[in-house]
Amino acid sequence: MDWSAMFRDMLVGNLDMLTDIAKIIFPLLIGIELADELGILDKVSQLFTPVLKYFNLPSEAGLPLIVSQIFGITYGAGVIIRIVDEDKLSTEELMSLGIFLAICHAVIEDTLLFIAIGGRGVIMLGTRILLAISLTYIYSNYLVSDNIKANSGLSQTAVKEGVRSYD
Repeated sequence: MDWSAMFRDMLVGNLDMLTDIAKIIFPLLIGIELADELGILDKVSQLFTPVLKYFNLPSEAGLPLIVSQIFGITYGAGVIIRIVDEDKLSTEELMSLGIFLAICHAVIEDTLLFIAIGGRGVIMLGTRILLAISLTYIYSNYLVSDNIKANSGLSQTAVKEGVRSYD
């Protein structure tokens, strides 16, 4: 067995794959930055507002959702942290958003990367989206609504602090 030939083939193969990945990632990241600077991301996130109602989410959840879908969970987490600091989403809304994003994030990047190594993109993307929609819908419409009904005598502030309100 020629060890040097084997290592050379491994190195060339890995560099070829890395080059293919870079051809996908770099233009994608540049496009995302341009879309953000031009305000396109804010406009696109507003398109999600009607869909967000099915998950009992306000329009403020649209931006982290779209950013996480396009840029990945790391960029999306930055947007979510900013929204949490501004106190725009409740704990239940953050949990609904987290459930969706845990299953389905970076859909463009991940799908293109898996296609590049031989995966079936439509099957992977479809499965991730359907699973995320189903579980988020169940959580936001059945589990959270039951929790809210159980705490119906509590104000929103009291729910966060765990104190019964008698106003």
